[in-house]
Amino acid sequence: MAEMRNIGIVGFGRVGTALATALEKKGYEIFIVTRAQSIKTVSVNGKEAEVFSLRGAARNADILFITTPDGVIGEIAGQLARLKDKDLKIKAALHMSGSQTSGILEPLQGKGISLGSIHPLQSFATVEQAIANLPGSYFTYEGDEALKPWITRFVAEMDGVLNILPSAEMKAIYHVGAVFVSNYMVALAQLGTECLVKSGFSAEEAQKALLPLMKGTLNNISHLPLTQALTGPVSRGDMQVVAGHVKILQRELPTALPPYLTLVPALLALVKRSGSFSDEKLKKMYGELSNMLKEVKSNE
Repeated sequence: MAEMRNIGIVGFGRVGTALATALEKKGYEIFIVTRAQSIKTVSVNGKEAEVFSLRGAARNADILFITTPDGVIGEIAGQLARLKDKDLKIKAALHMSGSQTSGILEPLQGKGISLGSIHPLQSFATVEQAIANLPGSYFTYEGDEALKPWITRFVAEMDGVLNILPSAEMKAIYHVGAVFVSNYMVALAQLGTECLVKSGFSAEEAQKALLPLMKGTLNNISHLPLTQALTGPVSRGDMQVVAGHVKILQRELPTALPPYLTLVPALLALVKRSGSFSDEKLKKMYGELSNMLKEVKSNE
């Protein structure tokens, strides 16, 4: 599998487009498959690329990337498995779901095809952002051992960093980690925006005002251990400020109170790991949080 330069891409959304663009820049031959049968060509890196049928891509490509939504991956694998041997020339099939394992490609077992899943640990909000964000990303892989040398070279060509998961079962907890720092960060930005709007900001102004703070926090995370990157009242041991937050949220924005309280123990755990406070001080902080939770529950 040393030389596999003909790449089929099934699905031409944000991930598929970013992958096709990156591969085209590296000199790979691309075979695009879309679900819209009326589309004959697509633009890849400013060039027109022919659109193939799934059968056409399977006959011409060395390796097939499935970049469709999760619910379609198994369907694509089934369609490939039903092709005649003379039409199924690919040596390997990979899907790019963050949550699904290579097991979803099970219909292709016994076809003499190496199977795996590879996932870029990146956020693709739009096609343009996907193209910009993909290079330099971390990639995780799980699947057949035979594909690992090719995957290693592929990720290197993407200027990425490869992490091979120890087992397929670990894919789910890996994906949870990605959801926490990507999806939940957007949700936290929304909650922060709502708080600033309550204080008198416009929604647009609030979002703009919070961006430098978020970027500053990311800058801290990029240069410091998480225990040192943490700032704010919990890091200072000031649970009275937290109590004040709870009271104002109860009055002004009760929908934001559950996520606020849910995350305080995670902040306390970071403070504990930092060794900043004595066991006695930490015990007092946990006790103050417990009293807050009891008071909130009694007021429901």
